Amino acid sequence: MTAPRLTSVVSDRSDVELAAVFERVWGARGYETRVRFRGPDVHVEATGKTPEGAKRDLRIWITTTGTVTADKASAFVRRCERAGIEPYVAAVGGGRVASDAHRPGLVVLDAPAIAVEIRETGVESFVRELAAGASGAGGDGDSEALDSESEGDDPEADGADRLTRREALKKAGTYVAGGLVTYLAVERVSDVVQQSPELRAAVARRAAWLDARLPDVRLPTVEWSLPTPQPLSEESTLPNRTTAVATPANATAIPYADLRTNPESFTGTAVTYTGRVEETMERDEIRLALVAVEDDRGRLSGDVVARWPTGRFFHDDIGFRLLADERVRLWGVVAGEGSISGGVRYPRIDVSVLEKP
Repeated sequence: MTAPRLTSVVSDRSDVELAAVFERVWGARGYETRVRFRGPDVHVEATGKTPEGAKRDLRIWITTTGTVTADKASAFVRRCERAGIEPYVAAVGGGRVASDAHRPGLVVLDAPAIAVEIRETGVESFVRELAAGASGAGGDGDSEALDSESEGDDPEADGADRLTRREALKKAGTYVAGGLVTYLAVERVSDVVQQSPELRAAVARRAAWLDARLPDVRLPTVEWSLPTPQPLSEESTLPNRTTAVATPANATAIPYADLRTNPESFTGTAVTYTGRVEETMERDEIRLALVAVEDDRGRLSGDVVARWPTGRFFHDDIGFRLLADERVRLWGVVAGEGSISGGVRYPRIDVSVLEKP
């Protein structure tokens, strides 16, 4: 029987399996690699040296099911540029890069380009063995060593389906809340597990077995007490808060595509979003933050400009420091468009409540 084309093999791989492929490709080039899971996204980071001896860092964002939009690409490239990292996007199978998402410096890899790299580094046999193992194990993708380890100590190993990344992260949150495996929660289980997709799959199987034997745990509700700020100047257009504000009961998460298309039409609408801080700055009596907001599946949708009076939120009161890559939840009202430093204009939100999700 004729072996399938390498491009077809690559296209049929899951994002976790592609992470293992990129680990092998860049490892063959002498680079140190590791896999990072950011919500539903998978990133492979590689650090090494060029033939001339210069240090080189790169980050590959892998997607096999979603679309990389212009806003997502801008946020990804911006983070990489700040860290001095070359940005790559690998979109295969059901994944794609929107036509307007291409950015200077962003390298987009499709199945044929990945197949070329696989052949150049001599790891084609590994990729085909990975594909054959995934097919023979019903898509499990575990190595023989991991299978032999699990024999005799996993009561449901033969019949359990592999967990998705979202299910695994959800279960990990339950374990932390119950105080059972808190030590595994550091850096989303541990750097060792993150660096090996195969080991992560084995952990997921054991998590499924343990989850079936745990009681439901309800997390407590935490309310933050916010300070009273100093009055703003007469020239400020921000609302002047001199009394404590409550979380808006009617706040909603407007789909980002609608908000970005016509933010003026939503002016005055109470909204709430969860996202990651991209950049912060202070201008006169105003504090600004560029926040990459998430959709209801935890995927980054695009940026909004959040603003509030200087002195409204203090680190000790909100319980965390407002730094780049910090994950936050905000409530406020839409106030048209704005920019953080005179650059690209995004939907603007006047924030009344800020907390850590």
